[in-house]
Amino acid sequence: MAVIHDDVFVEEIRNVKKTAFGVAYLILKNTYDCEDAMSAAIVKAYEHRGKLQKRDSFRAWFLRVLRNEAYTILRERRKVFETDEISEQPAPFPDTAQNLDLYDALMQISEDQRNALYLKQEGYTTEEIAVTMNIPVGTVKSRIFRAKEALRRILEETDNG
Repeated sequence: MAVIHDDVFVEEIRNVKKTAFGVAYLILKNTYDCEDAMSAAIVKAYEHRGKLQKRDSFRAWFLRVLRNEAYTILRERRKVFETDEISEQPAPFPDTAQNLDLYDALMQISEDQRNALYLKQEGYTTEEIAVTMNIPVGTVKSRIFRAKEALRRILEETDNG
């Protein structure tokens, strides 16, 4: 196992940064928490970069680290705010009416389906998504299929309603 050099690590983080923030946002729904998760994931990934066997796997590996950090923050936040409601930050997407309808529809499907579909839209392969989410490839495919079906149904109801 060769350790990823600092300049390569920085380059890989830059390449995955936008997608990673989107993944964190889908879990945390709060910009500030996403920034915390990103920071923690970058530090943890840097500290454990020697465990990565192939540079080709960096994206999926880093997103897995990030998801773990995001879920840790989510668990901690739930402990602290069990009775208080957390104000959500606006989504980091343009807020046209069409995008708001899509965002609302996305929030109605399961988190697992949302994450799989988002990664697919960001250009990740089914195999990379499987590694990132720690699930079999077949499960990724079914989650993406079900997510698309649910979104189509929800958006059709919105248009007809």
